[in-house]
Amino acid sequence: MRAALQLCSISALALLATPLAAQTTLGTLTFNNAQFGNTVVASDGGSSFASNWLNTANANPGLVPGLTQVNFNSGVANIGLGGTAVSYTIGYSTPILNGAGSDFAIIVARFSSDNFFMSLSTDGVNFGAETQILASSAVSTGQSRTYFYNGFGGNTATLFAHILDLSSFGIANGASVSAIRVRGTTELDLIRVAGLNPTNVVPEPSSWALMATGLVALVGVGRRRRTSSTAAA
Repeated sequence: MRAALQLCSISALALLATPLAAQTTLGTLTFNNAQFGNTVVASDGGSSFASNWLNTANANPGLVPGLTQVNFNSGVANIGLGGTAVSYTIGYSTPILNGAGSDFAIIVARFSSDNFFMSLSTDGVNFGAETQILASSAVSTGQSRTYFYNGFGGNTATLFAHILDLSSFGIANGASVSAIRVRGTTELDLIRVAGLNPTNVVPEPSSWALMATGLVALVGVGRRRRTSSTAAA
């Protein structure tokens, strides 16, 4: 019995000591640093990115870092310019979970207001039907960046966020997506597609129960020790 109580107590202390997932904020939005993406596949092999990159430093950031770094300092401009149907598929080694409330956000630089299309994949290979995301659905983050564009600039734009819930796209509660594809149609300026609200900040109910049991055990041990000390005196 004593060993079991000690185990519960140790588990409770471990839960309390577990660090929260690293986070990055943009205005009032909080992002999970593990869900900015790890891979990028451009439908044109990256040729459009090479001549349309955005960066707060006057240098091509590269396709993968340019769309997945844990910041909002780079991206790609003019997706879909001239009617070219270019898409960017972001892959996540830490899948984005469909939890309570909004699950991820697509951040765009508002040099212009553009609709675009998005599709989701739960396995990183097969994608569902495209959904049109309207420019009017974005909200201002209140934050801005000054970007160089393909070596020219810099020009300042306000960052807008399309804040999205996976449930709205047929993803079951508790399920997750491992890839998100964005296809521009006019002059979309894409900065990031990243997960919101770290999934491991709030322990599961079973973890809370274990922690409560451990705390009760610690209190009980303390009381018994005080009672024993009093009796011995």
